[in-house]
Amino acid sequence: MQTKLAPKLGQHLALTPQMTQSLTVLAMNAMDLDAYIEECLESNPVLEAAEHPVDMGIAEHEANAQEIEAQAEWRESGDNRWESMYAQSSGGENPDLREQQWQDEQSVAQSLHEQVNRQPMADDMRHMAHALIDMLDDDGYLRTDLDEAAADLGCAADALEQALHGIIHELDPPGIGARNLTECLLLQLDESKASDALARQLLLNFPDALFEGDAELARLADCNEQAIAEARARLRRLDPYPGHGFHGDENIYIRLEIIFRRTPQGEFQIEVPGYSSQGIRMSDQWQGRTWQGADREFVDNATREAKWLLHALDQRRETLHKVGTYLAKHQRAFLEYGPLGLKPLTLQAVAVELGMHESTLSRVTKGKFAETPLGLIEMRRFFSAGLPTRDGSTISVGRVQLRVKTLIESEPAGRPISDQAIADRLSVEGIEIARRTVAKYRENLGIPPTSQRRRQAGTTRHTRR
Repeated sequence: MQTKLAPKLGQHLALTPQMTQSLTVLAMNAMDLDAYIEECLESNPVLEAAEHPVDMGIAEHEANAQEIEAQAEWRESGDNRWESMYAQSSGGENPDLREQQWQDEQSVAQSLHEQVNRQPMADDMRHMAHALIDMLDDDGYLRTDLDEAAADLGCAADALEQALHGIIHELDPPGIGARNLTECLLLQLDESKASDALARQLLLNFPDALFEGDAELARLADCNEQAIAEARARLRRLDPYPGHGFHGDENIYIRLEIIFRRTPQGEFQIEVPGYSSQGIRMSDQWQGRTWQGADREFVDNATREAKWLLHALDQRRETLHKVGTYLAKHQRAFLEYGPLGLKPLTLQAVAVELGMHESTLSRVTKGKFAETPLGLIEMRRFFSAGLPTRDGSTISVGRVQLRVKTLIESEPAGRPISDQAIADRLSVEGIEIARRTVAKYRENLGIPPTSQRRRQAGTTRHTRR
């Protein structure tokens, strides 16, 4: 064996510094990008902040205008509240104290534990309630099978279910401890109110028709169109993720990446607030000078990096706008009606449609938030897996799970339907699904198998006798 040098011809992919910076900027959320821009302004003398940076959306401009107007009114009326509030919140307050106050804010999990401790109940029920709270996921849902949880806790499954329905489901925020989206929404409705009662009826009896016109849905529900409009408005105000903020997470401060704003014509206008190349610019003081030696090399490198950054910011803004426009068109029902209107959509499908790589689209959507008519939504919520239907289209997994739950809730008393029967029924409706997939969805919904539902029905009949 011997060591020698030999030339070799080949091809390989390599990322240029410019491409690397573009991907880095694209992956950052708005808060991280702000910090990165500040670092670039400090380290690169060729860059400077624009005098009038376009770094705010319409909503932020309106909020600033209202604040300025309020301050002017206070000063004209001789009220010194603004000055005293400003003095108390800035110079007179220790920053460490403010940080300690933020850290001391109570998480949802802590609030639930305290609510349980304040209520009178048996010790065993209190123990099960605390255990159930610890089992909730970040969205506030109980994904754990109750039989398995009861075995781990050494208690009866019926007692654990009683603790779930009688204690956890009565806690604040409403909808906490639900096993699925439908149950979460139902727990937030008050049947004593007409709009809530109708919304409950629509969720249970007409889930597949929720996105039909008001006239068609009114005909199915045997009511007028005004009542349907009120029920839909009520559904849009419900919180599908009541548990956000669990497990004592530190406060996370975010800025919007995309704003979906509804126009008077009913369309959605896409706005991308934040930095662009107009937010920072090349400094004029470095133009027209002649540099020599190391100074020239430094200025050339700084100028090249500044141009790369400005280009990356423009590319980021353009990509976000392109993705937002596509999502507004494809997920219109989601923006109008909430999670139940979510259509199947994958990163790969959007990437192919927009002519970009899937990894690029992942960077665009990861860790970024959008303002919608439904509130603040993480952009990954726009994507959902789907199942094929007989007509060649697809249906979202959430809607299939809702249909499985509806079929089980409508089964005859004492005669529960099997997973295979549910799969056959969905196949008749055009949804191609296997029995094992139905079983998986049923378990995710927290619904026991056929044999256990039959035993529970028999126990109920025996108790009534």
